[in-house]
Amino acid sequence: MKKYLFLIVLATVNISCTGVSNNHPVPITQVNENLYLNTPSAYPLQFVGGSIFVPEWGYRGIAIYRRTNFGDANDFGVYDLCCPNHTQENCGRLVLKDNLYAQCPCDEQEFLLFDGQAIDDPVRWGLLPYRVGYDGASLHISN
Repeated sequence: MKKYLFLIVLATVNISCTGVSNNHPVPITQVNENLYLNTPSAYPLQFVGGSIFVPEWGYRGIAIYRRTNFGDANDFGVYDLCCPNHTQENCGRLVLKDNLYAQCPCDEQEFLLFDGQAIDDPVRWGLLPYRVGYDGASLHISN
């Protein structure tokens, strides 16, 4: 009986180990920043649908998108602008389009800034999200 139990456990472990990593491919860069929404550079974030790009933060810059106006941290989506399919290539920095999309210059894959997911092609990874805190006047962005 112990032999069969051991074989079942061994088979289960073997099946569950597919060798595919669950770690996001974009390298983690330490981010611990505050952004005050009353500054001129953050003006677009005072309105739903507004977005800004901060090139100095994150691995390849950060996009901040205003989703809703409920007054909590879920109002904002914050994503690294590194294409998850081209992390090591020079063309892997996403370009903002129409305040709602980011496009990868390498393969023209588009991602929604609302939730970080790919638009057309099914890809394994969406954009790397960051944590957001919101106190009504400023955002605290971290990972």
